[in-house]
Amino acid sequence: GSSLLLRGMLAFQEDREAFRVIPGVYGNPQTFEPVLDENGKTISNTTGVTPFESHFTKGFGAYGASETNIYDATVYRLREISFGYNFPKSFLNKTPFGNLKLSVSGRNLWFKAPNMLKDLNMDPEVLGFTANSNIQGIELGSTPTTRRFGVNLYATF
Repeated sequence: GSSLLLRGMLAFQEDREAFRVIPGVYGNPQTFEPVLDENGKTISNTTGVTPFESHFTKGFGAYGASETNIYDATVYRLREISFGYNFPKSFLNKTPFGNLKLSVSGRNLWFKAPNMLKDLNMDPEVLGFTANSNIQGIELGSTPTTRRFGVNLYATF
């Protein structure tokens, strides 16, 4: 996600050259305490930064401040749904079938991660690397889990 963000590749970033005002308050970088006005209240940040300052670090590379790339991984999903129908014995009397059942199913039909970047379509449950990597909570450009549909016909004679 942060890689797409820093390169301005998400649809909401049409005006990616604009200055950005990062939400927050002014603070003292030595003490990490907020700067207060004459009434003892915090002062909201109004200083704009360029996209370069927002998404790149000074001298190290991409991604800028870590805080801009940390997201709440709340996710809502419709994991699986299945419907089945057993045909009644009266329907099967004049057929060679003893039992007949038809079912349809679907997996990973819908998900919403409301706190992820708009337009990203990232699934927070997908591992960012491989299953044996021991990486948790780090997204490395993975895609959502696959959507699966199935039809099953069960018959006995």
